[in-house]
Amino acid sequence: MLGRVEAQGSLLEARLTDAHLLTRGSVYERLAEHGHGIIRDEDFAHCYSDRMGRPSIPPSVMMRAVLLATHDKCSDAEASRRTRVDLDWKAALGVDRDFRGIGATTFSLFRARLVLHDAERQVLEATVAKAVAAKVLRGEVTAIIDSSPVTGAGAVADTYELVRKTMGKLARAAGEGIDAELAQRVWALAAAKADIDWHDPAVRKAHLGELVAAAQALLEAVDIDDERVAEAAGLLAAIVDQDVVRDDDGEPEIRQGVARDRVVSHSDPQMRHGRKSASRRFDGHKLDVTTDEATELVLDVDIRAGNAADGDAAAPAVQRVNDMLAGVAGDDDGDDSAPQVTTLVGDMAYSDGDVREAVQAVGAKMVAKVPPTTNAGRFPKTDFAVDLDADTPSATCPAGVTTTTTKKTKDHKGRATFAFVFPTATCAGCPLRSQCVKSRRGGRRVQVSVHERRIAAARSAQTDDPDTVALLRARAKVERKIDHLQDLGMRQARYRGRRKTRLQAVLAAIVANVNRLDVLGAFDTAPATPQLTHAA
Repeated sequence: MLGRVEAQGSLLEARLTDAHLLTRGSVYERLAEHGHGIIRDEDFAHCYSDRMGRPSIPPSVMMRAVLLATHDKCSDAEASRRTRVDLDWKAALGVDRDFRGIGATTFSLFRARLVLHDAERQVLEATVAKAVAAKVLRGEVTAIIDSSPVTGAGAVADTYELVRKTMGKLARAAGEGIDAELAQRVWALAAAKADIDWHDPAVRKAHLGELVAAAQALLEAVDIDDERVAEAAGLLAAIVDQDVVRDDDGEPEIRQGVARDRVVSHSDPQMRHGRKSASRRFDGHKLDVTTDEATELVLDVDIRAGNAADGDAAAPAVQRVNDMLAGVAGDDDGDDSAPQVTTLVGDMAYSDGDVREAVQAVGAKMVAKVPPTTNAGRFPKTDFAVDLDADTPSATCPAGVTTTTTKKTKDHKGRATFAFVFPTATCAGCPLRSQCVKSRRGGRRVQVSVHERRIAAARSAQTDDPDTVALLRARAKVERKIDHLQDLGMRQARYRGRRKTRLQAVLAAIVANVNRLDVLGAFDTAPATPQLTHAA
């Protein structure tokens, strides 16, 4: 049952009795003074029964506690201790000086409630609503988006370990659903790492054959009508399929190269191989952060697969933020005055034409630097003057030759487009041929993208439009915010799975916003009547 803070309050609250001891300018002081304005018990009512059970610790108190644990990067056991002995924490929680603390297991139970009911975003929205109410976030919003790797909490394993561990998971899920002989065979392989000569390729291959044969026998024997069994069976089948191939003799061997969307951990199957750059690889998830350019408030965070494309996050982020802004603007001002993201700024990972089109479809303009084009030292496409708006489209090469001849073709995604084709005879006698055409035969071709006009306009704006140039320079603000979130623990996932890691990201974003709201003076513009609270 939902527990609530007592409306009449208490004169023994730590924030009142020990105000002189409170760390000034800290997140503890900010939560003590303003926490009641953004974290309310009624916002979590849907997470609790309205009739059954004894009253819980008020969820507003619990939410403040998990935010403090995020800020201080402490374990549940340490957080429990601080709720009992730390005056800064007691003041921030809004509890009495003699508050006996919160049990360590209560933290994990509360996080489970937040995940189950998708309730943590309510507080993130409340911090944004505070900025809207204070008029520091209004009108046409320019948002900035970027991503960052988050190392997963699961153990990365090789193929042998992945097959062995997932076989054990499936055997446990199936229980007595498999015959004793097969169970004994599976457990003999799954119980511990094999004691073999791992330096001998032939021995390793023979052991792989044993594992794969047992895995296939187990998959054929289990009943997938059971949800837990089906999940474990699907994971085992995926791992065998992604990592194992058959040689010419039909024997299993390790696949060369990395399969697409490869599972890398048996303890967190949602982890993926990812790359932040050509030289920087990670195993885990991808954090997407969207901030307001003017206020530097975090407007949205999300956790996706580590191998997901950055650009795919842009349009969904704009849609979520605009839906949130429309909801928090309030009924008094009307929907027409609600702040809305009209411009989204990103780095070159967001410059693809499809991304720009998707962002435009949700009501915003994508501003991102177009990557320079290269052609192995020869004239790139950008050295050709392409005119698609004339009655007869044309392309003019660096030598001044114009062609209107086109040929149908397809782009890298299989979509129909066309290419301008320069005459073979003209290119053959051109003094610039060696700088333009690679083949010894034929003339130069210039393929036209399905987003040619959009990309050309963006390329021109990034050098000729002062507003666009300024926005591209402002993009660094989101990198600072990501650094702040990483300082709050977002370099490493504390929990397994994307959903729990998303909870971690939202909590970090809330802490960052509470600090930022104080810097912006948003807490001072519409002061609330001090509210004394007391944890039940």
